[in-house]
Amino acid sequence: MKRRRVALTVIVVIVAGTSFGLREYHCKVRGAVLARQVESIKRDAAQELKIGTNKAEVLQFFAERNIPFAMLESEAFGSLRTSGCAPLGCGADTAFIGVRVKLDVAGTVGEAPKVFGMYQDCL
Repeated sequence: MKRRRVALTVIVVIVAGTSFGLREYHCKVRGAVLARQVESIKRDAAQELKIGTNKAEVLQFFAERNIPFAMLESEAFGSLRTSGCAPLGCGADTAFIGVRVKLDVAGTVGEAPKVFGMYQDCL
């Protein structure tokens, strides 16, 4: 009887540990995918949205990456909804990648673009 309890306890601990390990592994993978997306967009923005780039090329940048965006007189901004693996203190794994591009009075890029990724429900 005692052996049976010990064996059952060992099995429960192994299953729980394996489940936790798999969740952590999948979490790291999803977090890495989000980080690669952010870095890819940062790299592309730095290459394609240099100071002096015209408005049409800015629009094309957002469109090619399927990033919904809006334009004001002095700025183009958009965000791409995605997911990752939220750290402690965040509600869900919902994340977004934001892109902001300052435009000058002529409608051309006036500053280096800013690209960031963040989780939606973090405190």
